[in-house]
Amino acid sequence: MDEKDNKKSILDNVRALWKSLPEAIKLLGTILSIAIALKVLFPASAVGINSFDASPEIIEPGEVSILSWDISGADNVTMEPGLGSVNSSGTLSVSPSETTTYKLVASGGGKEKVAMCTVTVEKEDMLISSFDASPDSIKPGESAVLDWHVSGVSNVTIEPDIGTVEPAGTLDVSPSATTSYKLTASNGDKEDVAYCTVTVKENPLPPQENVTPEEEKTSPQAEDLPTREEESASKDLASEDPASGELPSIISFNADNDVIAKGESSNLTWSVSDATEISIDPGIGAVSLTGSQRVFPEETTTYRLTASNSAGSVSATKVVYVEEPPASTSPVVLTAPEQVSPVSGEEFDSSAAQAALKWKAVSGAASYTVEIGSYDSSTGQWLPASSGSDAVSGISRTSYSFKFAEGADRYRWRVWAVGPEGEEGAKSGWWTFSYKPVSGTEAEGEETGNTSTA
Repeated sequence: MDEKDNKKSILDNVRALWKSLPEAIKLLGTILSIAIALKVLFPASAVGINSFDASPEIIEPGEVSILSWDISGADNVTMEPGLGSVNSSGTLSVSPSETTTYKLVASGGGKEKVAMCTVTVEKEDMLISSFDASPDSIKPGESAVLDWHVSGVSNVTIEPDIGTVEPAGTLDVSPSATTSYKLTASNGDKEDVAYCTVTVKENPLPPQENVTPEEEKTSPQAEDLPTREEESASKDLASEDPASGELPSIISFNADNDVIAKGESSNLTWSVSDATEISIDPGIGAVSLTGSQRVFPEETTTYRLTASNSAGSVSATKVVYVEEPPASTSPVVLTAPEQVSPVSGEEFDSSAAQAALKWKAVSGAASYTVEIGSYDSSTGQWLPASSGSDAVSGISRTSYSFKFAEGADRYRWRVWAVGPEGEEGAKSGWWTFSYKPVSGTEAEGEETGNTSTA
């Protein structure tokens, strides 16, 4: 049996075996064959992260940013921190309390791709805008309302006996005696405090009882009564008694920062006694006996505190100085000096041993630098600064004397100004000049002619 017959026999056996198989197995084999063919013809696409972004990228505490992504060719997509598995494309709202970097991991076919996206949380500066009591003076059993507003903090407490509160709010208090409340605002290692006092007025003394007959007997006689002069003196002393019309007392009126930069703030604090009305101008208005107020003046401002009662009024002032930012001074532009001589192309003969380089002054220049280069006739090129150019700096005048070098007959020069801080200005163009020394024959002829004439 030859090779051809052998191959035919094998093929016939395969066909016979195929025909003997059940139909279900034949179907399964067909499906597998098609799947293998499709995988060969259309291989799986590689894992790719087409996009992964946050909008907006910068938020304030409590605000929301939207993460969006688009992945291709991945079997599994996860996002950290704390988000877990996600679809291959989509969006997700996040509201981190602090700056957070999100990590997206896409994997498939034994390969993995990673992308990062950061949402920045900008926290505002800690600020106690106000802390006051209304009214600031009550009778026993009455109540006052504490009112406060704080921003940029993680914790706010009020003492005594109140504890942790929201950054902004109001609270009724009914102290039995005059009480100074302390508000403490903190954010990490930063802390600020403000004070506010509620004064409790004591009940007046009970009225004097009627005099009994027995008491009348002990009443002072006419000779014991004070004279008019003594009565007048007594009245004068009574006028100095707080209960008889003393003016208010401004215990303190200060600012934590007397000098601030434009855009910054200062905190006014005050303490007053024996006043029924207190106000601060400009822009603040009525305030309590003690308290604090953050101010943001745009310019230097004099704040005036006025305290009044039935006896009159007193005032105190506090100046908050606002420093203007230094005016931005544009840098002086140093122009290129205008060259005067030698003019470009000028030729010097043997009578000159040197050349005076001159130029016009430049406004704002502290000094000048002159660069002189020579021509190399063997190469047909101007020598670079590293080998043949001579730069002379620190020239205070507008001229420079240059001595001709032996063996060089062609030169070029340029000049530029230097400012007070060492900044260099624009450089002038190159001007060329040449030097023609007298040859030995010409010199000998001149000498002979001079001798014979003599």
